[in-house]
Amino acid sequence: MIRENSLFCKLIRIKSSSKALFGSFMAGFRPELQTCPCCGARGSCRIHAYYGRSLVDFISGAPVRHSLCIMRLICTCGHTHAILPDFIIPYSGYGLFFLLRVLAEYFLRLSTVERLCERFSVTLSQLRRWLDLFRTQKEEWLGALSSMEASSLSFLKALLMQAAYSDFASAFVRRFTKSFLQSHKNPAPYCQQVFGP
Repeated sequence: MIRENSLFCKLIRIKSSSKALFGSFMAGFRPELQTCPCCGARGSCRIHAYYGRSLVDFISGAPVRHSLCIMRLICTCGHTHAILPDFIIPYSGYGLFFLLRVLAEYFLRLSTVERLCERFSVTLSQLRRWLDLFRTQKEEWLGALSSMEASSLSFLKALLMQAAYSDFASAFVRRFTKSFLQSHKNPAPYCQQVFGP
């Protein structure tokens, strides 16, 4: 997988849907400029295939399911790599903006948990998994003592207000070999470029 920086701004300034951002990102993507995360060769990748992927977003007050066409590259070394911008969470059907919105409304206590789940069309067990994942990754990022001092809401606000979310996202991948809010580690024989050019 090749993770690409695309969010060089504050997340709260983004007004586009994940699908529109993805389309814009892919329109400017240049496969021939990529570096293979397995062998390190630059310019050795070409388009190999495409696969469909579903992604849930939150638009105009309601969850919306988008269909995306994900490009896979193949390197001369034989490894293939999916191209994922940093607002797509690997192995998740929910987009970054959707998850952060759910978490923000939970931490702000804007409604009951039941209403929150109903509004976003998620189960209570799914919400609990996201909350556990967020708290665990917050503690991993900040360290146990700092994490105890910072509330979940203040950490989330800091992410939303960061000048370039991609700086945090790429640092998180480098440190933990998985993306922020990715629920499980990548497969063992896994090569990942820590965000492309």
